[in-house]
Amino acid sequence: MNLRFFYKNNLPKKEHEVIITSFANAISKIISLPPMIDVCLYVLEPNVYGGLDRYKINRIGINYNLSLEETPLILTHELIHVHQSHTGKLRIDRHGNFYWHGILYTNKQVNEMTYDEYKKLPWEVDVDMKCSGVFSQALNLVDK
Repeated sequence: MNLRFFYKNNLPKKEHEVIITSFANAISKIISLPPMIDVCLYVLEPNVYGGLDRYKINRIGINYNLSLEETPLILTHELIHVHQSHTGKLRIDRHGNFYWHGILYTNKQVNEMTYDEYKKLPWEVDVDMKCSGVFSQALNLVDK
């Protein structure tokens, strides 16, 4: 799996790139991911740690201000979303419509939802169920 890194008005963080690359390669051995993923390290809004890009497939955003310790867990969360998209479970069109298993689920934007509404979205419930296990397995692979 290959990663491309993008920055917006910030200097590259090579230490983050090394951690992200190592962890993403481990995760790719656990769940199916596409051969190329774009990782954007941008300053995001407060309390926003990452996200799946709705305009470009297989592109994720990671908050530039995350510490090295926080980054792997957020990366795991976002890569599970990439997996959902890659396997056809989740699709977000350019108009912001969210499809889950091919069925329109909502066109309400995440920033228009309460935190409780967001956490109840089926793709977030799915990530929450998988994230800890995938993270632990990836951590074991990285430690070897």
